[in-house]
Amino acid sequence: MNKEKNVQFKQSLFDFPLTVSLGKKNPIWELTRWNGQGGLKFIPPDDEGFSLRGDKRRLLYKGRRRSHRFTILGDGAFEYDCILEKEPESNVVTLLMDGAEQYDFFRQPDFVPDDFLKGSYAVYKKETLIGQGTGKLCHIHRPLIIDARGRKVWGDLSVVGNELRITIPQEWLSEAKYPVVIDPTVGTTTVGSQWQYYNDDFDPDYPEDEPEYKQIFSECSVDVSKFIVPEAINGSCTAFFYAMKDRTYDERDCGGRPVFYSDQNNKPVARKSKQESLINFYINTINNEGWRSGTFASNEIIPAGSNIWFGCFAAYFWFYRFDYGHYYIAVHGTQIQP
Repeated sequence: MNKEKNVQFKQSLFDFPLTVSLGKKNPIWELTRWNGQGGLKFIPPDDEGFSLRGDKRRLLYKGRRRSHRFTILGDGAFEYDCILEKEPESNVVTLLMDGAEQYDFFRQPDFVPDDFLKGSYAVYKKETLIGQGTGKLCHIHRPLIIDARGRKVWGDLSVVGNELRITIPQEWLSEAKYPVVIDPTVGTTTVGSQWQYYNDDFDPDYPEDEPEYKQIFSECSVDVSKFIVPEAINGSCTAFFYAMKDRTYDERDCGGRPVFYSDQNNKPVARKSKQESLINFYINTINNEGWRSGTFASNEIIPAGSNIWFGCFAAYFWFYRFDYGHYYIAVHGTQIQP
């Protein structure tokens, strides 16, 4: 696998850094995070030779029937384009995914308000260790498909076993002029894609009340996620949370305390932390978006390999981010240093 690597670029340097590795001769691409402890390789089923051209921002694998292009959009996303040079045998483009068994692929529902996210996939590790944040590897966004005349249509994503499938509407494809560009963007930050939920809890006796999208907030509540402890926790610890800037406003009372609980039957049970310090999540010109830390202690030795529920007891927190199928607190990154 290492012999295949030629070009590498880094993404999300101020989050949990992600390395994108491209094949030396073929358009194989691999995503690795957490110091190599989690990786996923995407393999297009092409058997023809490719010529390679490009620079540090864009690289093109030119083929006869299909070409593949990679473009760095910024620190938080890159673009993979599959370019159909000629009419394909099928309207379904398939990528094999080596390592898919280690991940959950959470499809975002069609009712989300952002067309870019409808039917997209949030990719999470099935088993997340302390120090790996939320365990999110990447986000595969809904692909936009464009032909040589500039005609556009959304493609449909699906994950079947170890295959990522992109389906192009057959009627649209039958009238397409080539080349046709299939354009899914890959988000590389570990933050959730959603920040509003659809609130359909309304009283039909009041016609003025209608279902609407609302932001999630937490007040005097505990929000935790399940983690595996890679090494024993004993005594004093430091917790890190990532405070994100609100799209509307920030509250000066934003803050919370790190807590963790034991696991029983896949549920948090007994509190195992004490002496938790209050961490300020307020964002202004002095306190920027980024990592915030605070100390706490374990009230007993937590053996390596244990499951715990770690998170935040929020005094008040307004801006939550989440993915459907995997919900977590908006200060999305979490780390413990024993």
